[in-house]
Amino acid sequence: MQGTPLADPTPGPAGRGGGFAVLTLQGLEPDSMTETIHARMPTPDEAEMLQLPAGEPVMILRRRTFTREGRLVEFARGVHAASRFAWSYTFKIPD
Repeated sequence: MQGTPLADPTPGPAGRGGGFAVLTLQGLEPDSMTETIHARMPTPDEAEMLQLPAGEPVMILRRRTFTREGRLVEFARGVHAASRFAWSYTFKIPD
């Protein structure tokens, strides 16, 4: 999507409304997402980059976002120090 806000190399959210607004403008409106979180021991590179003390695990967060038709429109992966990681969300309980 060359020349669109989605391809903008500027750091941070992709303009007003963030990346999901940009996807919607391209006809790829996000409809559902799956997030998976698990813990593991860090690789040596991760331990160095995150400045972890010996023995501290990392939390891995993976997110996949889909359109109503099931098309994957986002894949995100984060590696976080377990001692500095918090995960919280709020949602309406469906009928």
